[in-house]
Amino acid sequence: MSLESYFCLIVFLSSIPIISLFIRLICILPFTKISKSINDSKKSIKPFKGSKISIFLGSGGHTGEMLKLISKLDISDLKTTWIYSSGDLSSINQIKQHNQNAHLIEIPRARKVGQSYLTSIPTTLYSFLISSITLLNHNPKILLLNGPGTCIPIAYILFFYKIFGLNNTKVIYIESLARVNKLSLSGRLIMPIADRFIVQWENLYHQYNRAEYYGILL
Repeated sequence: MSLESYFCLIVFLSSIPIISLFIRLICILPFTKISKSINDSKKSIKPFKGSKISIFLGSGGHTGEMLKLISKLDISDLKTTWIYSSGDLSSINQIKQHNQNAHLIEIPRARKVGQSYLTSIPTTLYSFLISSITLLNHNPKILLLNGPGTCIPIAYILFFYKIFGLNNTKVIYIESLARVNKLSLSGRLIMPIADRFIVQWENLYHQYNRAEYYGILL
């Protein structure tokens, strides 16, 4: 075999995993826009009895919004896991008021309130590492998010696992009611990998092709 042929063979073999990964990404990235009524949206969050759903509590106002959203859904037949950021005692207390035996998962906070984006890089990487280990054996049917920054590592870790067939979690992101004119940073980063992306203001619905709008959900 000539040197040129050997080089071509190496290039070809090296390109196979890259092409395979590209095809896999095309298959799992949610490119299409979903249009459903609000009733269909609620039903889709409850796939079938006994399914596992994970709900992220973002602390403060995010936790308050999420609990109001969940209160309008019947998830009594689902295996529910509540994911919260380290040090978020308020969210823990609110959940335990409703269910003392609630299943909880703690992950490191990726970015504190008011923390600069530059200094949040190492804390986000640390959150990625610990969350990867924690979520390795956690395989929910649905992951429900509404921010803040700590939800970003969770969403991308589960998406990374999905690429390699380790799970098939559907990510549903509901943007905060406070976001009227533009998306949050968390929303902008998660939109490309979210299976469904829901906003609560019509203005945002018209700005983003993949956004779903059903009015104010709280």
